[in-house]
Amino acid sequence: MTGVGHIAAVASIASVSFLLPAMPADVDDLVPANDPRIAVMGRVDAGAANRLRIGYPGVKLRVRFEGPSLAMRVASSTQNSHVGVSVDGGAPRVLRLPQEETDVILVEGLGAGRHAVDVVHRTETWQGIVTVAGFRLPSGGRLLDPLPWPRRRMLFIGDSVTCGEGVDRTPDCKKDKFESSNADLSYGMLLARRFDAQCHLVSYGGRGLIRDWQGRRDVLNAPQFFDMALPDESTKPPWDHAAYAPDVVVVSLGTNDFNLALGDFPDREEWVGAYVLFARAIRARYPEAHVFLTEGAIVNDSVASGRTQKTVLRGYIAETASRLADPRMHVFESRHYPGDACDAHPTGAQHAAMAGDIEPIIRAAVGW
Repeated sequence: MTGVGHIAAVASIASVSFLLPAMPADVDDLVPANDPRIAVMGRVDAGAANRLRIGYPGVKLRVRFEGPSLAMRVASSTQNSHVGVSVDGGAPRVLRLPQEETDVILVEGLGAGRHAVDVVHRTETWQGIVTVAGFRLPSGGRLLDPLPWPRRRMLFIGDSVTCGEGVDRTPDCKKDKFESSNADLSYGMLLARRFDAQCHLVSYGGRGLIRDWQGRRDVLNAPQFFDMALPDESTKPPWDHAAYAPDVVVVSLGTNDFNLALGDFPDREEWVGAYVLFARAIRARYPEAHVFLTEGAIVNDSVASGRTQKTVLRGYIAETASRLADPRMHVFESRHYPGDACDAHPTGAQHAAMAGDIEPIIRAAVGW
């Protein structure tokens, strides 16, 4: 992307910004979140009256306006939801969102002229579902029509790595799962910016293809949440796939299915059969997309235990592709990125390297 789409890493993290109580309804001058001038990139649930519910990481709201300040009326289901706020393409300021519906000042003291504010959901669904009621400008302010998003479209399906878990952790290992999550610097978002493409992250930490990291099958794993506007167990809001047809889909699953703590690896026939069905579901919804299947950056063969986790998973994925026999269904093998002494999740620098690994593969296959 260009302009405000380029967001730099944050140097420090602020908890809560300036807050104002929500205004009484009888004097409300709120621009509702579903106003067509509020540009949205990413999956949101727009089923509630005038509100947008956000669960998936990386969802971006962009507001163009004239005026000295901008506030957002917002609430989170927990105290752990964080967003990055970037003004006119500058480095983001990180805000922890309130649980009670509140008007949060995103920016103030701006000069004359046109401005753009990006609000990016950094955290995941399990860390909190965000509900945006709308935006407020001061007297005399004016909302502007949105600029179009890039023409190219990408979709990334995966787990916590795809979500950007721990990207902003510090070298002293004082990682806070909520403050250090940063979907905007995940490998998928970085790749999309390199390709000047839109990006949807359809990902959920700890989940897999047939079971989650604890071995549970009675939760929303990827084939289930793929069809949802946000992976909410209670409401399961459907996603309209016609609203966003990606040119490229990257699927990185298997890390949690193959969690060594679960004992035996998944049965080959069950896992491959489930992946074939899921890949066919992706193809049915996106007939023209190039789909890339990979085992991801965390999974690796264990020298200590002698268990060939990465090798076995790669074999399952290769067999999946062989059964599909689809010329637009590709397989690429990921390099192992070990994280650091703090955490096995890839660091921010490793996410950048992952994006660099995948970029030429996609360019060669798609012709970008």
